[in-house]
Amino acid sequence: MLRIMLCGAHDTERYREDFVEVASGFDAEVWHYLSGDILHINHAQASWVTNSRDTVRNAHVCVFVIVESFGSITWQTELREALAVGKPILVLCLDKTYQAYKTLTRDVALSAVTDPDRRKLIEIIHEVGSERQLTIVPFSYGKFTEKLKSQLSRLFEQALGQMEVRNRRAAVARILSEASRLSRSELLLSAEIAVDEFENKISRKQAIRALAAHRAADEETILTLLSSMEQGVQRLTVELLPQLYAERMADPEFFAHCIAVANRSADVGVARRLIPALLDIDLPTAVRAMATLQLVESGARRRLAETLETYEPHLVDPEVVQGVCALLDRCLTSESEADWKARCRAFHERLTADQRRDDAEPM
Repeated sequence: MLRIMLCGAHDTERYREDFVEVASGFDAEVWHYLSGDILHINHAQASWVTNSRDTVRNAHVCVFVIVESFGSITWQTELREALAVGKPILVLCLDKTYQAYKTLTRDVALSAVTDPDRRKLIEIIHEVGSERQLTIVPFSYGKFTEKLKSQLSRLFEQALGQMEVRNRRAAVARILSEASRLSRSELLLSAEIAVDEFENKISRKQAIRALAAHRAADEETILTLLSSMEQGVQRLTVELLPQLYAERMADPEFFAHCIAVANRSADVGVARRLIPALLDIDLPTAVRAMATLQLVESGARRRLAETLETYEPHLVDPEVVQGVCALLDRCLTSESEADWKARCRAFHERLTADQRRDDAEPM
């Protein structure tokens, strides 16, 4: 059953019957602390705060109502918990209170408000509406039922819209492995799947391959994928970059962004994969961009030298040749990182020296 939680100070009691009437129209169960309809376990360590937090987590929708009073648990516990776990939220405020808030904040300094409860109420309305940028819906006397019903209907409409999107994505996901079957609209959905950090990783990778096969990724999509927090998605994007970026003029800014991504990444595989990918897209632009590529890792230096060598027959432009020579000079140095073999050899020598010293000491 749908569970709707009414959150607010003690003065929300005057709207509780209206709230129950509207919720019942949606065949929902109403949770509200004034009626004891919250999750709770009575024991020696029982806490209203803990009970309220647990109730928020198990509710489907949280409706915060501001009348005239401030409720500390409502705003310091329930609101923060609802935002933290991603609950759908509605915020309704008595229009008289909301107008008074706007007048006070426009014409009077907060320090001039002497009533502590009134000051707290002003602060929370400011936090909700300005700092957190949640939409506050005013309601007038006698119109609470109508306003709540309207807002809940819109919320469910949005939820159904999200279900529709998920269903369309699921239909596309079933044929991602057969890229040739994808229509233009399905490719647009594939792009949405690819960039969604909460989507299944396998589906995201299949979507990236489909976009690459159709040369259907726009630059914004590519940049988003390059910055993905999912290592496998980022690596695959770099590998398929020549196909994803196909049919475009080489843009120095795009290349510079790719280099910046590799420089920021803790994954050494990004730089190693990016080197051949950028050179495959456009040799002169890639050579110029790689002047800023950090080559602290020996594998990246080796990959760069080996890949550049494969392009030797194409090196005819003096400027490009000069840039390649500069890159090769950097590959031959190890200023940022001592050679791992040398470190390994020194480590081995230290260990064997210690062992010989221990063997030489008299028993």
